[in-house]
Amino acid sequence: MGRVEYSPLFETRRCRGRFIYRSFAISLFVTICFIWHYRFSHITKGEDGNWAWLGMLASKLCFGFYWVLTQALRWNLVFRQPFKDRLSQRYEKKLPRVDIFVCTADPDIEPAMMVINTVLSVMAYDYPTEKLSVYLSGDAGSQITFYALLKASNFAKHWVPFCKRFKVEPRSPSAYFKSIVSSGYPTDPSQAKELGAIKNGKQMVEEGALTALAYVADSSEVQFQKYYDVVMPYLKAILANANDKSNHMLRAKAMECISLVGMVVGKEKFRDDAKQVMDVLMSLQQSQLDADDPTASYMLQAWARLCKCLGQDFLPYMGFVMPPLLQSAQLKPDVTITSADSDTEFDEDDDRVKCNT
Repeated sequence: MGRVEYSPLFETRRCRGRFIYRSFAISLFVTICFIWHYRFSHITKGEDGNWAWLGMLASKLCFGFYWVLTQALRWNLVFRQPFKDRLSQRYEKKLPRVDIFVCTADPDIEPAMMVINTVLSVMAYDYPTEKLSVYLSGDAGSQITFYALLKASNFAKHWVPFCKRFKVEPRSPSAYFKSIVSSGYPTDPSQAKELGAIKNGKQMVEEGALTALAYVADSSEVQFQKYYDVVMPYLKAILANANDKSNHMLRAKAMECISLVGMVVGKEKFRDDAKQVMDVLMSLQQSQLDADDPTASYMLQAWARLCKCLGQDFLPYMGFVMPPLLQSAQLKPDVTITSADSDTEFDEDDDRVKCNT
């Protein structure tokens, strides 16, 4: 029968520079002994400062004795590095079940994205999946937190296996993506492929979060005003910085969300941010958009909502809005519905379908 190889659970390493530290400790101890000798040999008798002298002697004895005791830990200092993966391999069947509670109270102070990053990092722990349960407790009962968690559950199906397969550190999605941007993307083809899927999943979560935010704002109406100052800076940042081709849909969703939030909170609350949003939209309208970029269609809908929200304040922007609106109105439809009493007709010379009803 073969012998099972023993793998230690931790590694012990001695600290460097022990000789220097011991020399310093010995010299310091000699100095303390000289101080003790001086205090004992110069005790005053029958003078006014006798009690003060005895108090100083007692303090020197206490602090010196305390320092000598601490040298038991510092005289031969060592560091122990645990191997968490070996612990899991050796005692996986004996590891206990663990319940982890992530608590959040105020969605203003603790944004939903920060809470979800915490939940995802905990779910990706190197621990048997069937023995780990993660709970999110939201004392405020925020709908934004609920919808963010709902979208993150789909993202976790990609993120958790990715972390465990490639030993990803750190396991918070936000911290990990910041680290790979600063250090460069992985060269391993399999890891790069899965990372692409993770990035797509992360983008889907962000787009879904914006959709959920727009739905919550539209349904909560006046109650959403207290979240406006927290949400709007993030929406404007996405609108201004999501310029990559892969982020076009995210930018379009940000337009939709900003316009809906503006309608919900009203002109007085939205006025300070409206000019910045308008400037970004006008610069996007004047730029050359790709044919498959959804920004154009979402922009027309955003213009309509912003016009309804701002009222007379929207007049200075009519010169920019009307040309693309008229151009869109002149496009020929792919499907035409008429009121004739005939069946569906197909024109061999035209790719469009005319549905007669």
